[in-house]
Amino acid sequence: MQESVALDEEGQASRRTIADALDVARQRLGLNEIAPGEIRIVPLQLPSGECATVVIVVFADLGCHVSLPPAARFTALSGISSQPEIFEISALDHAEVCSDGSVLLVDGTRLRAVEVMPTRMPYELSKLEQRILHHVITLTDSYYCYRSLREGLPEHLQHQVPDLRALDYSRLHMIQAPPLKVIQAFIEDHDPELKVSNQKIADALAKCGVRVPRRRPRSVSQRAAARATI
Repeated sequence: MQESVALDEEGQASRRTIADALDVARQRLGLNEIAPGEIRIVPLQLPSGECATVVIVVFADLGCHVSLPPAARFTALSGISSQPEIFEISALDHAEVCSDGSVLLVDGTRLRAVEVMPTRMPYELSKLEQRILHHVITLTDSYYCYRSLREGLPEHLQHQVPDLRALDYSRLHMIQAPPLKVIQAFIEDHDPELKVSNQKIADALAKCGVRVPRRRPRSVSQRAAARATI
């Protein structure tokens, strides 16, 4: 199965409904009608020990997917009721997404106006901090921080799941980061428009749980030698 392409990841935080995900797919692909999709939920462990569940709408036939904000619950209309009900987010896993925005759960229940209730994250990275983290992952070749949906599934089932990857914050602490000056030089070479200080890099990585080597304090003899050269 081909790798799935993420559409409009920058707009994830502003989306709330399945209809929003369909709109993104239509606009980005230039289509009036979208083939049925499927919802997958991806639980990700955070450094704090808490768990965030990322909601992804997969359009396997189109080779793409659209993500919604992390959530623990969602609201929807069922049957002929005009009042939205609250459901656990796990009910959406493997649900079918129809072109009209309705959702068919695996138990046969059809829901309308499905809207996630975003979870308040222990911390949220700014776009600047995300760029810094991306460069550090690239610099250190730490792509293992992106976890595949196929991971942990029996081998005979893996081919049935799209090769979607999401950043697993619980793995960031395993990054062996080089000194800050090395990171800053790498960013200057690969992203010249991104002007960041060593302190900003250190703050961003600390927020993600990435340890950066500290400069060792100089010994008494080293300090004395330094003064002697002044």
